[in-house]
Amino acid sequence: MLNDSIRYVGDRLTVDKVSVAEIAARTGTPVYVYSLRRALHNFERIRAAFAPVRAHIHYSIKANGNLTLLRTLAQAGAGMDAVSGGEIYRALAAGAAPQDIVFAGVGKTRTDLQYALENGVGWFNVENVGELALLDRLAAERGVTARVALRFNPDVQAVTHRHIATGHGGAKFGLSADAIQHILATQTDYKHLSIDGLHIHIGSQLHEMTATEQAIQLARALAEPYPTLRTLDIGGGLPVAYAPGDDVPPVESFAAALLPLLNGYHVLLEPGRAIIADAGLLVSEVLYLKAHAGEHFAIVDAGMTELLRPALYEAHHE
Repeated sequence: MLNDSIRYVGDRLTVDKVSVAEIAARTGTPVYVYSLRRALHNFERIRAAFAPVRAHIHYSIKANGNLTLLRTLAQAGAGMDAVSGGEIYRALAAGAAPQDIVFAGVGKTRTDLQYALENGVGWFNVENVGELALLDRLAAERGVTARVALRFNPDVQAVTHRHIATGHGGAKFGLSADAIQHILATQTDYKHLSIDGLHIHIGSQLHEMTATEQAIQLARALAEPYPTLRTLDIGGGLPVAYAPGDDVPPVESFAAALLPLLNGYHVLLEPGRAIIADAGLLVSEVLYLKAHAGEHFAIVDAGMTELLRPALYEAHHE
């Protein structure tokens, strides 16, 4: 987890040369400390890896919605990937251009869709036929046209934890190929929607590329007969290492495997943890030491209120 932004100087742990102990003494604990320098480095590395197809990188706000982070990424040229009206609000407050915001998520509310339309959000990643019809009605009421990418569920099983795999047939996410073909055959029914692309996201922490390659190939085959479908939003899923020895492919390898499949398309990418995960620390204080039943415990002042992921799906943080 240690890198050139988070490292020891002598026996002092530092973030961008600032002592973590001094930060904790000033702010109290628990406290999250992040390196903007590292987050920007990660963003630029992803952008460079996908530069041959001129991919537009949208940062996934759910990974970390801190306004300073969002403002910094927006100024560096990142778009934003939001999954709620609240996240759209944060993106706009941080200075993101409305047309560079993608509104995704399987359960968008009427209120959130209205808010997104009223603020000129650039893309709507639609997950089901009912949502599509509602979005068309709301756009008609406002006299606008909403740009849509249909989320395709390719029925591909990602090699990751079962709780963060989203592209298999039993998942709640996306539309089947048959459903998308029916929508495209009847798209003149949606007079206030411009259906311009397909969205795929088969899961997070994707340690190998085979399933993603398969999903993109299926999406291309689905889009090919329709000349208006020339945008592919390939979601996120870029993996990060959470412990020494974690074997994860670098973003350059991930990109190299996918770039040949993306030629000829306008490409969107929505990384979150790949930008922010290794840029931060959760700093806590040891309150008590405890020996019990042959085990030794350090009791700290941070808990599930600060770090819920291990309780949700056995996630590990070094």
